[in-house]
Amino acid sequence: MTVFLADGGIETALSDRLGQQLPEFAAFVLLDTGPGREALRGYYRPYLELAGRSGAPMVLDTPTWRANPDWIALLGYEAAEIDRINAAAVALVRGIIAETAPRAEVLVNGCVGPRHDDYVAEQRMTAEEAQSYHAPQIAALAAAGADRVTGVTIPDAAEGIGIVRAAEQAGVPVLVSFTVGADGRLPSGSTVASAVSEVDAATGAAPLGYLVNCAHPDEVRRALDSEAGIEASVPGRALAERLLGFRLNAARHGDEGPGDAPEDFARGLLSLADLAPSAQVFGGCCGTDTPHIAAAASMVFGSQSA
Repeated sequence: MTVFLADGGIETALSDRLGQQLPEFAAFVLLDTGPGREALRGYYRPYLELAGRSGAPMVLDTPTWRANPDWIALLGYEAAEIDRINAAAVALVRGIIAETAPRAEVLVNGCVGPRHDDYVAEQRMTAEEAQSYHAPQIAALAAAGADRVTGVTIPDAAEGIGIVRAAEQAGVPVLVSFTVGADGRLPSGSTVASAVSEVDAATGAAPLGYLVNCAHPDEVRRALDSEAGIEASVPGRALAERLLGFRLNAARHGDEGPGDAPEDFARGLLSLADLAPSAQVFGGCCGTDTPHIAAAASMVFGSQSA
């Protein structure tokens, strides 16, 4: 099985390392200025240099977590600009790959964020509403040539189902990445296992697989160790077979400061393979940057990754 590394927390790295101001935590706004595009290149370049140096296959997310209809409207963009924004994001990532590591094995993942940050039951969409809502962005990412799309920090099964159906409609491979809190459960209150089971049942197991992101490794371990977690069945298959990766935070929920040092983070991240033997993507989310992924690369691919 090929292990892929993924990049880290783009929004926090752009803010902390590269000094960018991101309104509404939206990285895609940087696509519209020369300095902004250079900051994005400055974010991606070290990961591609790591891939070239270590030989590690890499998954890079597009800077489009906020590039869906409600958020672009909040930021003053017209609805029709969703195609341009997402196409520009894919093109920028493709361009920096060609410039920096043209021979590296790199997948461009179209990042699709949730409609809402906070889980409010009255705001939740049905699967049909979620499909309609996410379809324009997913179609734009697919048309621009993203290798696949992933619904990221998804809080419940219904939104995941809608994302999968929209991706099927657009003809692009899809994964769903759920987020969990300090208690190891999704914001909806469900377990990872039940959410995966619900999406697979509703879509005929259409996703390539599932990830967990935006949580500390200890919180994800709690989720998978729970009674209803890793042993639950997912339409005839164990959850362990459907979990394909983790993109996690350096700090626990509620903690302030930088969180785990890169080596500690990498050990915690990679240790989750014990509970998810099919996992093949390991990367970062909030509070992580190139040193965290380089530490994981060194542990997986050897000292040449440093």
